[in-house]
Amino acid sequence: MNIKINAEKRNLGKRSDLTELRKEGLIPGIIYGAGQEGIKIAFNARDYTREYKKSIGAVAFFDITVDGNTYKAFIKEKQIHPLTREVVHIDFLELHKGKSITIDVPINFDGEALGIKEGGVFEVIHRTVPVTCLPKDIPEEIRFDISNMTIGDSIHLSDLDISEDVTTDLLDEITIAILSIPKVVEEPEEEEEIEGEEGAEVVEGEEGEEGDKATEEESSEKKSEK
Repeated sequence: MNIKINAEKRNLGKRSDLTELRKEGLIPGIIYGAGQEGIKIAFNARDYTREYKKSIGAVAFFDITVDGNTYKAFIKEKQIHPLTREVVHIDFLELHKGKSITIDVPINFDGEALGIKEGGVFEVIHRTVPVTCLPKDIPEEIRFDISNMTIGDSIHLSDLDISEDVTTDLLDEITIAILSIPKVVEEPEEEEEIEGEEGAEVVEGEEGEEGDKATEEESSEKKSEK
């Protein structure tokens, strides 16, 4: 998916300058190119967020216009604030014809597995596949239909439909996802009462004997009074 961004150049500045940019609703970034010094930019955070949400689940390409020049790029690295989860900085890498790049391509799953209807759990281990290829051959996504999966089935890299124009460092045997039996949490068994623990009755019995002795003593005292 292509996303268009209008950006302005910015000076390197101090950390405080970057903070001021963010307060003004701008995201600082930089465009890196082959053998070129990075172009430092700033662009509207709201516009970026609105357009980027449309690309979730697919590879996003950016047409970034700066001072009348447009750069075709993709996100190389994105910094997220740990508390607010807002984007605080983005590194873009410019695309060049005839030059291969490595990029993460998202995997999207279609359908509802038979095993899920039977109570199974679909667990995704890898949500993206790193591929290396020319810009013109970059797939926006990789799709896989899980409709016929049953409990115990798994998806490996070799099961995915990946173009021959791209390569990946991942092994064919690597597991992408698995449909497993749900884990059952066993409740702890209640401890059985031990007869010996019913000591209260024994104690009561002892108290009873003491009570009988007290009664006999009271009876003896009454007789002596007479």
